[in-house]
Amino acid sequence: MTSEQRQNRIITGFILLSLLLHLLLLLLPKDKLFPEEVPLEPVYVEVRPPQQQERELDLPIRKELEKPREKPAKRLAEKDQVVEKEMAPEGKDVEDREKIVRSPKPAPKAPPKEQVKPRKEVVEQKTEPDLELPFTPDGWRQKPEKKQPREVPDLQTLTQISPAALSKIESDWRRKYRADVARGDTVWMDSQQDLLHSFMRRFRTNIYNVWNYPGSAVQRRQQGTCLLRITIDRRGNISNVELLESSGYRILDNEAITAVREGATYGPLPRAYPHEELKIMAFFDYRLSGSASRSSRRRPGAIY
Repeated sequence: MTSEQRQNRIITGFILLSLLLHLLLLLLPKDKLFPEEVPLEPVYVEVRPPQQQERELDLPIRKELEKPREKPAKRLAEKDQVVEKEMAPEGKDVEDREKIVRSPKPAPKAPPKEQVKPRKEVVEQKTEPDLELPFTPDGWRQKPEKKQPREVPDLQTLTQISPAALSKIESDWRRKYRADVARGDTVWMDSQQDLLHSFMRRFRTNIYNVWNYPGSAVQRRQQGTCLLRITIDRRGNISNVELLESSGYRILDNEAITAVREGATYGPLPRAYPHEELKIMAFFDYRLSGSASRSSRRRPGAIY
């Protein structure tokens, strides 16, 4: 038998098996192959409310207890006895002794006070004798030396603030407005930002060109430092100038605000600057030197 004949017999055998399987599937009913699912009927459970159980207090009184006893209860003793009242013997302790109540003694009468007659005090006015001035060898009397009056400090020394106190005030103001500067559009005047370096230099130069010391403030020797918050738009124009801390003199504060407005416009902001506005926190320091003329107008101290 050749190999081809073997293959043909195997193929015919598989074909016959497949035909038999198909016939069985056709002859078997569908119900046995795929039984239908029986729908489950819902089960209803009746839930009864909990009933309160009867307590001993709620139980009815038995009829046996309602009627009084016809016969008295049996007593174990032969006779009724009454026990005599017993008294404990007296003790020798302090607590068992009788308390003796002592009446308080009458207070002795105070002797009558003698009326003291007021004495009139005579105050003798002591008059200092006139001291004779000593004679000099030439015969002339020496005049007493006059005390020199104390030097009163001038207004400049009284109104001048020490550098240590000024630096402390500035540091306190910086801590006070730290939350405002934390925002992206608010910076200090002396901040070292490369992006705003050229703009800050132009801003400071424009203000120095128009900022002057008021003549009346120079004559009165008025000095101080004020803090301004300056808002600038992208084109370099002033949107708002706000006085945060005063120098103590209104004329100095107004001069600083006027110089900021007259120095505009400050040129456009850098293109890389991400915000629409720039808020600058600037100190305006007014300081007078001792050699400055009181009548001449001069440039104030510094902006930082």
